[in-house]
Formats: sequence, structure tokens, C-alpha cells
Amino acid sequence: MTDRSRTDIVQPEMDGIFRQRVAFTILWAASATAAAIAIWLTREVLLLIFAGLLAALALSTATSWVQTKLRLHRGLSLLLVMVSLFAALGLGVWARGSRIAEQVSQLQTDLPIALRQIGDQLGSTVWGRWLLDHWLDRAHLSTAVNYTLPRMGPAIAGTATVLVGLVLVAMMSVYVAAEPESYLHVLHLVIPGTHVQKVDTCIGAAIRMLRYWLLAKLLSMLCIGTWIYLGLLLLGVPLAGTLGVIAAILTFIPNVGPFLSVVPAAALAFAVNPVTGMLTLALFATAHFLEGNIVTPLLERRIATLPPALTLTVQVILAVLTGSLGIIMAAPLTAAALAIIQALQSETHRTVAAVEAEVSQK
Repeated sequence: MTDRSRTDIVQPEMDGIFRQRVAFTILWAASATAAAIAIWLTREVLLLIFAGLLAALALSTATSWVQTKLRLHRGLSLLLVMVSLFAALGLGVWARGSRIAEQVSQLQTDLPIALRQIGDQLGSTVWGRWLLDHWLDRAHLSTAVNYTLPRMGPAIAGTATVLVGLVLVAMMSVYVAAEPESYLHVLHLVIPGTHVQKVDTCIGAAIRMLRYWLLAKLLSMLCIGTWIYLGLLLLGVPLAGTLGVIAAILTFIPNVGPFLSVVPAAALAFAVNPVTGMLTLALFATAHFLEGNIVTPLLERRIATLPPALTLTVQVILAVLTGSLGIIMAAPLTAAALAIIQALQSETHRTVAAVEAEVSQK
């Protein structure tokens, strides 16, 4: 066979391989672009789905515990957990619901009054007048308060969207907690068989990480809420119960939550007198210091501590992309991502070790 005839045979084969590679590259790029666009368009929905899975994990953990201790069917265990949750919620609403509602309404009334009193107190001192003249515009501040507060009612109407999201999260958590294996089976159907084990390893690692993270966070919220309530009660700050509940809820959001929770408490405390205001700031600083340096490390022994700078970075990115929902879900997303990365690294190390052992045996 001459060189020309060999070239005539080989060239079409090379052209065919080249066309296949080009087609594969174009298909991969188009698929990646379509996936990126879909993720971008549904980013808030995906965060809601993740929130639902997080709630399902908490509900499933409680259900599994009841199922193990009482040896009941999973459906009956889930029903018992839900009934207990609703009973506890109903008891709380019956015992303190009306009081909390009154305090929330009173907080909306007292907070602007407290802000004006703080302005008056600042204006009565030399350094306060200097601060108002050089850093704060008293007239503009008063105008902003008067403009914003009457519009808080219509703004709260936007909570209808939040309520819809909470209903979706609740429904998803119940469905997934009832039959988690069925959803995992559906996931296996759409994943290539060679990657099923690796996906299961990643999911298991994320579940373990999030389970301990949730436990640590719930206990931290309980500690912060109790400390703040008792401290404000001793200091004589109005609405101590409501402010304690706000502090507990906002503890779920790292970095941002503690700063948000201190604002209404400090405003009401400074309206009482400056000493009470300073003691309130010290109370919040002490409570979060103890929570961050004693309680949380003790609770998070079995999980990797989330680097605060990394969590804050994820919060900023998600805040830009999705708003407040991203800030709330940044920490559990970071925890799940770290668990998956650690699982993949461990899997890679095991694979390399197995290959090296096999080579050494040969």
C-alpha cells in the first residue's frame, strides 16, 4: 500500500474523530450553559428546596430517634413527632402568643420613640451635639423615621411571600422525611452507575455535617435567647421576652444576626438611660462571646468548625444573588459544601492508596 492510499484511508478517520470531538465539546458547552442559565433563573427556588431538605433532615432525625426508641413504624413515628411539634407550638401560642403579639406591636410603637429620645439625649451633651452636627443630620434622621414607620405595615404585607415559602418548605420537609429512601432511589436513576457510590458518600457526609450543625445551632439559639431574656429582665429593659426571642432567632444567621438583634434592644435600653444602654451592649457582647468561644466549640466537636471569613464571603455573594434568603442559608450551604469536599478528598486518598498497594503487590 502506497503512502498516498494510506493517507486516503487515515485522513477520513481522523476527520471523523475530529468532528466527534468538536460535536462533544459543543454539546458539553451548550449543556453547561443551559445548566448555568437554569440555576440562575431558579436560584431562589433552589435555595427554598435546600431549606426544605434542611428542615426534612431535622424532622427525619427526630423521626428516626422516635422510631428507634419506641420501635414504631416510620409513618407512625413521623405522625407522633408532628403531633408533638404542633402541640408544643399550640401550647406556646396559648400560653404566650397574645403577650408576644402585644409586645411586637408595642415594639413597633416604642422603637421610634426610643430613637427620638436617644437623639434628644445626644443633643443635651456637648459631644452629642458635635456628633449630630458632624456625623448625623438630626432633621434628616427624624424625617427618615417618620417616613419609614408609617410604611412598615404595607411592607409587612410582603411577608405573604415569606409565608408561601415557609409552607413550601414545610410540605417538602414532611414529604422527604416520610420516605427519604424513595427520593434517594430517584436520584440513583438519573446518575450513571459508576458514580452512584461516590454520590452516596457525598450525601452521607453532608447529612452528618448538617445534622450536627443543626443540633449545635439550635442549642446555641436556646442559650442566647435565654441569656438575653434574663439579662434584659434584670436590667429593666422593656419587652425583654420579645427581644430574647428575636435574639434567639437571629442567632441562626452567623455574622449578621447578632448585629441585627442588638439594634432594637440597644435602642430601647438607651432610651431608659445611657448606663442601661451600655450594660445592654455589654450583655449582648458577653452572650455571643460565651456562645462563640465556649458553647459552640463544645457542641461542634464532631463537625468541622466553619471559618467565619468563608461563611461571611458566602453570605455576601448569596446576598447579592438572592437577597436575604441567601444570607440565611449561607452557613448550612457552606457546611454541606465543606463536607462534600472532605468526602471527595478522602475518597481520592483511598483510591490512590488502593492503587499503590496493588502496584506494590505486583
